Amino acid sequence: MTRSTWRRVRKVRVFVSLTFFVLFTILFIDVWHLIPRSIATALTSLQIVPALLKLILVGGIDALVGVVVVMGGALLFGRVYCSTICPLGGLQDIMARVAKKINRRKHFKYSKPPHWLQYAILTISAALFFLGGSMIVTDLLEPFSSFGRIINGLVTPLAVGLNNAVANALAAHGNYSLYNVPLQIQGPLWLAVGFLFLFMISFLSITEGRLFCNSFCPAGAILSLLSRLSVYKLAIDGDSCNDCGACDKVCKAQCIDSANRRIDFSACVGCFNCLRSCPKEAIGYVKSPLPFKGAAPVTFSVDRVRFDLGRRKFLKGIAVPATSFLVAPGIVKAAGSVFERHSPITPPGSLGIAHFTNICTACHLCVTSCPTSVLQPSQFEFGISGIFQPHMDYSVNYCKYDCIVCSEVCPTGAILPVDLAEKKLVQIGKSKFSKDDCVVVSKKKNCAACSEHCPTKAVHTVPYEKGLLLPEVDDGLCIGCGACEYACPVQPKKAIAVTGNRIHKMARKPRVTSAEQPAASAGSNFPF
Repeated sequence: MTRSTWRRVRKVRVFVSLTFFVLFTILFIDVWHLIPRSIATALTSLQIVPALLKLILVGGIDALVGVVVVMGGALLFGRVYCSTICPLGGLQDIMARVAKKINRRKHFKYSKPPHWLQYAILTISAALFFLGGSMIVTDLLEPFSSFGRIINGLVTPLAVGLNNAVANALAAHGNYSLYNVPLQIQGPLWLAVGFLFLFMISFLSITEGRLFCNSFCPAGAILSLLSRLSVYKLAIDGDSCNDCGACDKVCKAQCIDSANRRIDFSACVGCFNCLRSCPKEAIGYVKSPLPFKGAAPVTFSVDRVRFDLGRRKFLKGIAVPATSFLVAPGIVKAAGSVFERHSPITPPGSLGIAHFTNICTACHLCVTSCPTSVLQPSQFEFGISGIFQPHMDYSVNYCKYDCIVCSEVCPTGAILPVDLAEKKLVQIGKSKFSKDDCVVVSKKKNCAACSEHCPTKAVHTVPYEKGLLLPEVDDGLCIGCGACEYACPVQPKKAIAVTGNRIHKMARKPRVTSAEQPAASAGSNFPF
C-alpha cells in the first residue's frame, strides 16, 4: 500500500477507536439510557478479560463470539484491539494527542518493553483466579474496569449535573424533553480514587506512550502472547529503509528499533502511525514468517530480562502506578465505615460472596446502571482482595423489588441473568430486628415504617403494649432487599438491618391479596 492509502487506513482506525470510546463512555454514564441492553451486551463482550472470565465460568454465546473476534484479530493482525476496541487505549491516545499539541517536539524512541513484568502480572492474575484466592490484581489493572471507574467516579456526576441544569432551564420555558436524574455523588473518597487512576494513565501515556499496555495490562499481556503467532506482522523492508528514524519517533508503543530495522510486534498496538510516517513506504504487513524480500528478519523471541529502562523511566513506569495502587486503598481505609455487618451483601444473581468476588473485575457498570444507587463500590467489606467490588449499601437506598438491571449489564457473569419472578424470591440476606433500639420500645411511639415498606411483608407488626404495634420478621419471607433498613428512622444505629447470606437462598413466595400490593414495586425511592 502507498503512504496515502495508509493515511486513510489510519483515519478509519481512529474513527473506529473514537466510536468505541464514545459508546463505552455513554454506557458507563447511562443517564439517558441511549444504548439498548442487546447492544450493551455486544459491546462488553468485546472486552477480552471480562469475556474470558464469563466464558470460562459461566459460558454464553456472547462471550464466545467476543473472545473469538478479539483473539482471532490478534492471531491475524496483532493487537488491533488495543488501538480500536479498548476504551482505556482510546483514552491514552487522546492524552498523547493533547500532549503532542502542547509540545510539538515530543517524540518517542525505541525502548525494550518490560515483557517480564507484563507476563509476571498475567501469571499472578491467572494463578489467583484459578486458585480462587483473589481478583485484586485483575481488579486494579484490567483496562475496561479501570476506564469504568474513571468515568463513574469523575464524569458521571458532571454529566448528571449538566443534564439536570439543562432540564431545569428547559422546564422553566415549558419544555420537558429532558428530565432530572437523581445525582448520586459517591463522595470525595471515590472522586479521589477515580482521579488517581486518571492521573496514572494520563501521566504514563503523555510521557511514555503505551507503557501501561506493555507493562501492567493483563489484556495486553494476553494479546502480546497471541501476536507472536500472528499470520500477518509489521516488518521493515531493509532495502527501502533509509534509517531516517521517522517511524520510531511516532511509535507510541516504542517497539520500533529503526537502527536495527526491527519491530517488536508483540508490543505493537496497531496504531499505524509508523505506516503513515514512513517517507519510503518501507514498513508494511507481511505474511509471517516471510519478511519483505531483502529485509532483515523480524524476531519474536522473548529475550533475556534486561533492566535497561533507565532510572527515570523506571520511576515513571513502576513507581507511579505502584504509588497509585497503594494510595487508593489507603484513602479508602482512612474513610472508614460507620456500620459493621456480619457479612457483606451481594446483588441478586451473584449466587453469593464466593462466586461474586471470584469473577467481578470492579468495572462498576452495575453501579452506574443501578436505578436506586444501592450498589456502591466497596471499601473493605470483602477484605483487601475485594476492594472496589460493588456491594449493597442500604444507607444509600434499597434494592427495587421489580428491578433486574444489574444482572442484565454485568459483563463477566459475576451477576448472572435472572428473570423478575426469580429475583423476587432470591434471598440475598435476612433482616435482623433490634427490639431495644426501636422507637416503639425506646420512645413508646408507633412507627411501622419498616413494615409498611417491606415488599414481601416479611416485616409485619404484632401487638406490643398499650395499643402499640411492634415489628416482627419472618425469615422465610425476607429477601434482604434493605427496604426496611433504609426506611427505619432510628439514627445512627438502625433498629432493623440486613445481614448478608454468604450463599444466596430462596425465600417463600409471599401471598399478596388484591387489597395488599407490595409497597416497593411502585418504584418510589421515598420509604413512607
